[in-house]
Amino acid sequence: MELKLRTLGKVKIIEIYGKFDIENTEEFETLFQKQLEANPSTLAIDMNKLDYIDSSGIGTLIKSLNAIKSKKGILILVGLKPMILNVFKLAKLDMFFEIMTNEQFETKFGNDDDSEIDDLMKKRI
Repeated sequence: MELKLRTLGKVKIIEIYGKFDIENTEEFETLFQKQLEANPSTLAIDMNKLDYIDSSGIGTLIKSLNAIKSKKGILILVGLKPMILNVFKLAKLDMFFEIMTNEQFETKFGNDDDSEIDDLMKKRI
């Protein structure tokens, strides 16, 4: 697995490449915690290049979701491939995670207008 970090407006984005399994959870958690310390209102996980996720990877995402929610922030999963999205739907995790396509994410956050972030924050409160 490879991780990259980028920013789009006020949204921090962690890009995941390859496999997200038990061997990689610690590396992800370290990077996520570092981003969480800055108290971002919105953090996105770009999963466009993610080829595989196992239960430990999913567990790490759930842990990350709980951590950012405790700080009143939002976690968005972006660009899940159909096979991975299906796993989330079968486990009913799509009811807990904010999941967006690339197009939805770009529409909401592709500009510097903070109103979209404000709208998401109001939905969560």
